[in-house]
Amino acid sequence: MSDVVIQAEKLGKKYRLGTLNRKMLGKEIESWWARRCGKEDPHSYIHDGSRNVPLKSYDFWALSDVSFKIRRGDAIGIMGRNGSGKSTLLKLLSRITAPTTGTAKIKGHIASLLEVGTGFHNELTGRENVFLNGAILGMKRHEIEERYGEIVQFSEVEKFMETPVKRYSSGMRVRLAFAVAAHLSPEILILDEVIAVGDAKFQEKCLKKIEATKALGTTVMMVSHSAQSVLEYCNRAIVLEGGRIVADAGAREGVEFYLNMLDLEQPMAQIAGHPSARHGEIIGAISALLLSNLKGGSLVISCPVQTNDGIRQVDVGWVSDIRLRTLERSPAYSAAPDICVHVVSPERSVTDIDQSIPRLFKSGAVENWICDLRGNLVVHRNRADIHNSSFFQVPEKLNLN
Repeated sequence: MSDVVIQAEKLGKKYRLGTLNRKMLGKEIESWWARRCGKEDPHSYIHDGSRNVPLKSYDFWALSDVSFKIRRGDAIGIMGRNGSGKSTLLKLLSRITAPTTGTAKIKGHIASLLEVGTGFHNELTGRENVFLNGAILGMKRHEIEERYGEIVQFSEVEKFMETPVKRYSSGMRVRLAFAVAAHLSPEILILDEVIAVGDAKFQEKCLKKIEATKALGTTVMMVSHSAQSVLEYCNRAIVLEGGRIVADAGAREGVEFYLNMLDLEQPMAQIAGHPSARHGEIIGAISALLLSNLKGGSLVISCPVQTNDGIRQVDVGWVSDIRLRTLERSPAYSAAPDICVHVVSPERSVTDIDQSIPRLFKSGAVENWICDLRGNLVVHRNRADIHNSSFFQVPEKLNLN
């Protein structure tokens, strides 16, 4: 038996923009008959206060020619710019709206959380909505009752379960909606980026629940702009652009394609643990290394140093008490810290740093350290002080987490 639970074939969704829905059936029939006869729609006008202006209608394809297969137990991250068709795709798969072209074959019960309060009846209480959603998923009443306590505890809105949801805040709606969707044992869980409405603690709680649900064999589809979330919780990423799939690959490959597509200055810095994202961590580790091995003096961060041919940048510097007293007496062109540390980055190459080092030595630096994005350290000493010992034994590599 095939383990494919979602199969989309040439899915497309077209919207007719610039067309007003009629309030009366008779007007709908008149508009339809006019179009059928090739005549002008008698109701295709809007009133701007002084005159009737004809509407300019046109077709807009929110999705076009989208095909993929998803297997049982997969966790798929859907990524793309705003307006790329992500939410439309989830609505088609959830059968909230019908496709214009193509088909979507789905095997198993689906629980969807697409918008704040989706699937909730505003006039019903939180408790009644839990049972309503369970019934929609095809569950028996006793099955819902068995999970009711877990749902209430997870949502953290137990004091308001007998209150109509129309009086809930958006955060409360999301908490309860996610708790219902995740605890009613769906075979397919579809999530839009609504959990971003909750606070950081609840988001973490939701992501852990997604991980636990996935471990039970539930198929998860989630829209997210968070590269890190997709990497941690998904094994595959689908990237949409202009309503079409432009990438369908493993999580890391898909995330990197998406970030590069955005034309960010440092795209990989969006991924925690990627070398480009470790600049701040390296600065902190170097600062701790200097403070733990040197007594007295002062630590400076992101320090511009005036040299005789312009300003040179130092990422971390240590200035001894002796140098401080010297600077007080004669500050001109002797302003470089005793130890100048440079961190390689996409904006600052080793070649750029090498060009700065001689100028910093001439301005009084004793040591220049170069640290790459993996924590490897190279120490250069001023030849004028070559016979003096180093301040301390510098490790070849920083201890990074």
